Amino acid sequence: MTGLETWIIEQGLSGSSIGTLLTGFAERLSEEGIPLARAYIALPTVNPTIRVFNHTWIHQSGTVVEGISHERNQEAFEISPFGFMLREGLSERHWRFDRSNATEFAIFDEIRSLGGTDYLGHLVRFENAGAPDLRGIAVSFSSLREGGLTPEELARIAGLMPLLSLAAYRIGLFDLTVGMLDTYVGLSAGRRVLSGEIRRGSGATVTAALLFADLRGFTALADQAGAPLIARLDEHLEAMAAPVVAEGGEILKFLGDGLLATFAIDEGRSHDAACAAALQAAVAALELNAAVNVAYPDAMPLSLDIALHSGDVFYGNIGAGSRLDFTVIGPAVNEVSRMEALCGALDCALIMSATVAAASPLPVRSLGPHRLRGVPVERELFTLT
Repeated sequence: MTGLETWIIEQGLSGSSIGTLLTGFAERLSEEGIPLARAYIALPTVNPTIRVFNHTWIHQSGTVVEGISHERNQEAFEISPFGFMLREGLSERHWRFDRSNATEFAIFDEIRSLGGTDYLGHLVRFENAGAPDLRGIAVSFSSLREGGLTPEELARIAGLMPLLSLAAYRIGLFDLTVGMLDTYVGLSAGRRVLSGEIRRGSGATVTAALLFADLRGFTALADQAGAPLIARLDEHLEAMAAPVVAEGGEILKFLGDGLLATFAIDEGRSHDAACAAALQAAVAALELNAAVNVAYPDAMPLSLDIALHSGDVFYGNIGAGSRLDFTVIGPAVNEVSRMEALCGALDCALIMSATVAAASPLPVRSLGPHRLRGVPVERELFTLT
């Protein structure tokens, strides 16, 4: 076993980046005397916005990673060398540019501009019923040498493909796991789960600014359930979520037609800074939600109600033994939800507690003391002037 095989195995065991895997593989092949112009790995993923990640190594400039969306040029694979190989049932194909080829592809011109003289494609299938969309990887290499890769070099690369594919598969599965946890349980919660906080009741008390948002009037439209309503709801939820992310907050969960988000108060962000970020997110969400309503002039507008509060909450695993939810509970969560319920009665789209109002960078006015359900003492509430 050579140094390259050993290095690939190490990447398969502990590597965390397909880009690093490709870069090291291409550079080490070049050090062995195989002069490469370009190397490429495409790895499909399971992601709500990204269909496949393209990793391209170029001898002059290194590796670039590009995520391709589900909507972008879905026919690109079909008209590529890999699409041709798939239709022909080929796992390997070598095109030399100094010979007349029956097929010509747009990527060949790009490779020629880099000094490449051929194109070697490999398709490696992953047969895994548990992850059917992670179907395999597409790998290609192009040589700088006149006449392209030699038979010995083709055999060398073919012999390395099982190891390279296994390493890419393991890293790809890890990326898929992280991506799914980030998407479905949130960035912080996902990292906590991967770090081993998986037992029921495990967690910690944290201090945060809380944002609770809900669409007023959506229940009246619920009988119209269907794709058009879901598509519109997604736009309203995006209007709420995007400002939260932009201001450094985390969406803990979507609650039907609303969401609960936190802005951590810690060494990196003071109480006042977290409250200000939550307020800025709320103001932006109200503006974006209004724009969504304008886009549906013939439909009933859906007003957005938002409440802001801060305090200590328990952040951890809650639920049954076989089905857990990583979320926050505590008096502060109860209060912010009760505050949001008063938005209609007080005719205010945005209500904040005294702790948030005291940190507001924008002028506020008092709404007076109010009784919150389940809270023994009246709370003075505020809104923007």
